[in-house]
Amino acid sequence: MINNIWILIGKKLNGEASPEELLELEQLLQQQEAAGMYPMDGLEAIWKNDQQASQDEKLLNKWDAFEAELDAIEEKEAAEAAQVITIQTKAKKARIIKLASLLAAACLLLGVFWFTRKETITTGKSNEITAPKNGISKIQLPDGSRVWLNMGSKLTYGNDFGTDQRRVNLVGEAFFDVVKDPQHPFVVTTPTISVRVLGTKFNVRSYNNDKTSEAALIRGKIELTVLRNPEKKIILNPSEKLTIINNQEPQIKGNIPTDRIAEETPLIALSRIHQAKKDTLPSEALWLENKLAFDAEDFENIAQKMERRYNVNIVFENEDVKKLRFTGKFEKEPINKALLYLQRTAAFHYKIDTNQIVIY
Repeated sequence: MINNIWILIGKKLNGEASPEELLELEQLLQQQEAAGMYPMDGLEAIWKNDQQASQDEKLLNKWDAFEAELDAIEEKEAAEAAQVITIQTKAKKARIIKLASLLAAACLLLGVFWFTRKETITTGKSNEITAPKNGISKIQLPDGSRVWLNMGSKLTYGNDFGTDQRRVNLVGEAFFDVVKDPQHPFVVTTPTISVRVLGTKFNVRSYNNDKTSEAALIRGKIELTVLRNPEKKIILNPSEKLTIINNQEPQIKGNIPTDRIAEETPLIALSRIHQAKKDTLPSEALWLENKLAFDAEDFENIAQKMERRYNVNIVFENEDVKKLRFTGKFEKEPINKALLYLQRTAAFHYKIDTNQIVIY
């Protein structure tokens, strides 16, 4: 009987139960409650917890598979590079022997250059990496942590990185895979938020001109600080994300528990990351696969992402159109086809003049 109850509860929670099955479930539950067993509220809570745990486990498995794929690509590239170096070394072996004296002089000059370069790095203020406007950059930090920078994003870190803390500054969007080191906390600071971690995987988006900033946690745990209210700390758990609306008067939005955030903070919303069944990654990180994904976002936010992806300037002549909300994903579509797809689901017009797009 208990197995039958679980099956019927599963159908009910998934919206698949027929009227007859709902009636049968109600009768069975009444019998169980009369016997002091399994009240409906408790059963539903257990079911939902099991379902969420299963979804989180599937998500982590997908991340592991994606990371394994990245590692395989790196190993292949390293092997190909080593093969090229071997071929070049064999071809130049005879010339190297004949030019030994010249190479000795070159090594001396190289040593002077390296010493000078090393001095420059040591005395410099910071290291700066900027992703190209039409591509993604991958970085390995001195501690072994890996960072993927989205288009046009910039990451900087000082030469004291790892001495006390592992501190980096980000403008734009990046995905972090941080090596665990409790003695040296990893801190990401953006123009609007600061994220403190020990070892985890998470995505941060904080472009200067964007209306919102966002932190999405895949694995581990992070402590997030909104810079306008540095005394308030928010802890994110796996599969959660926090969205901050920039340059807004302090107020509260969404059902955020009181023990997670106090009053008088900037407008923020706590939610779960979005994972489509057909995608290997959640939509918040699909840019790693060169995809533009958006989940119930307003047109104004999507337009900012499209500007970076397609290197265009988008202007709205109708304020109401800015508020239209879309869910979707683009991979190889050109800008005109992407706009056409959006136009099929909402009423708006647009015109394209080279790199200028007017939406009305």
